[in-house]
Amino acid sequence: MRWAIGTSILLHCLILTLVFVGPGARQKGYPQVMIVRLASLPPAQGSRTPAVEKAVEQPAKTPPKKIETPEKSARMAEVNPQKKPKRQPPKPIAEPPKEEAAQKETAESKSKGLPEGVNLGSEFGFARLDATGFESPYYLNILFDKIRNHWDNPFQGQDTVQCTIYFVISREGQIIDSAIELSSGILAFDQAALRAVLGSRPPPLPNQFGSDQLGVHLEFQYIPES
Repeated sequence: MRWAIGTSILLHCLILTLVFVGPGARQKGYPQVMIVRLASLPPAQGSRTPAVEKAVEQPAKTPPKKIETPEKSARMAEVNPQKKPKRQPPKPIAEPPKEEAAQKETAESKSKGLPEGVNLGSEFGFARLDATGFESPYYLNILFDKIRNHWDNPFQGQDTVQCTIYFVISREGQIIDSAIELSSGILAFDQAALRAVLGSRPPPLPNQFGSDQLGVHLEFQYIPES
């Protein structure tokens, strides 16, 4: 047994001596070069791949373009020149006939001094007051209604007839003065107008009226039916 062990040791020593001391050990050689290719492993599930930052290329700045404005003398093209509406001259305002304007002006001038809201009707042509500041159309409408109720026109003809009666009303409502101021030329017509005024029994003057009497010029008229 010992012999076998010793023999084995000897053989191993001999082999080692031949390896390190033999002629093949003295030769120097270059190590063998091996080419290794690295392959990237696929990413594991659930893992995040690092974001690759890419350089953002900014566009080069271009100089602004100059806007060419048209010359002042250039004329803009018209859209649909054939369909352009023609300007029509303004229509003249029709003026009322001179006769109507004159009648209106005369009526306004003759009724000067009356407050708004007074109704003269067709029996009276105009009315004027001798007092200023009389602002009671209600009183005048009552007065003219009373006179109208007593007015009985005796004339029936083809001509227009007018006469003016002047009368004065006191504070208590009595007629203290009356006269035919402008005759119609027909005595019966004038007398009937005067009787209508005297029989009217006017109401007392309004309290807000400051004067003690009121003078009235009232025209009676007859206009035949056309």
